[in-house]
Amino acid sequence: MKKKFLQSVFLSAALALAFVACKKEDAPPPAPTIVKEWTIPLAAKFENNPPAGRTETGSANLQLLSDNTIKYTISVTGLASGDALIAAHIHTGDVINNGGVILGFNPTFTGSTATGIVTGLRTTFIDSLKDNVNELYFNVHSTQVPGGLLRGQLNTNIEMAEFVTMNGNNEVPAVTTSATGTALLRLTSDKKLYSKIIVTYLEAGDVLNAAHLHKAAAGSNAGVFLGLYGSSAEFGTTKIITLTDAAVITSLKTDAMYVNAHSTAKPGGIIRGQVR
Repeated sequence: MKKKFLQSVFLSAALALAFVACKKEDAPPPAPTIVKEWTIPLAAKFENNPPAGRTETGSANLQLLSDNTIKYTISVTGLASGDALIAAHIHTGDVINNGGVILGFNPTFTGSTATGIVTGLRTTFIDSLKDNVNELYFNVHSTQVPGGLLRGQLNTNIEMAEFVTMNGNNEVPAVTTSATGTALLRLTSDKKLYSKIIVTYLEAGDVLNAAHLHKAAAGSNAGVFLGLYGSSAEFGTTKIITLTDAAVITSLKTDAMYVNAHSTAKPGGIIRGQVR
């Protein structure tokens, strides 16, 4: 009798342990945690070069999760009639340059929004995303602007974005020249001014030698406010200036301003364009 009682006790204990083990196996895994999160302002004017006549804005929220996935929400405001959003990627590149795709999202857009999860990310890729030093941007594409309708940086915000067209007629007085150009200007939240000026159709024998920002409205001239390029070799390259004067930063974002490119034949300015 005692032996049967002990067998019953042991059997009950074994069943209890098995039940607990099954309960543990059946328990759902813990929910992944957020390792890093980005809320990225998007705008058509942040594109390089910005698409003509487009003013769309938006945002992208990215959550890097502990299970090596990215959860995302994309929202675009003011999408032009007849256009449709078709793709979104993370690219390499600073605020003034374009780069290759390093991650595609393959979103399914419902109107101007999309949500989803990207899975199976490599550890090395995740490490690169977590490094704030890396220059990365989020780009949204559409049927009308397949190269990129609006974009924004992952690790810095753009406080000013200007695309300036330049020609000789804008000079005061006007200059006769075949040269034309464009200037890209970007001011970031870490107070860095990025600039890239490209000049084409310069007359044979003439040489570009400088480019500046001047503080004056259209039709007026002013002294140099901020130097951008100081030699012919710098044209077409990305120039980065760290600004420390709060008054200069405020003026750059709000005051009447123009970009002026100078050459050996036209030292006073060969082409010019108004920032605002």
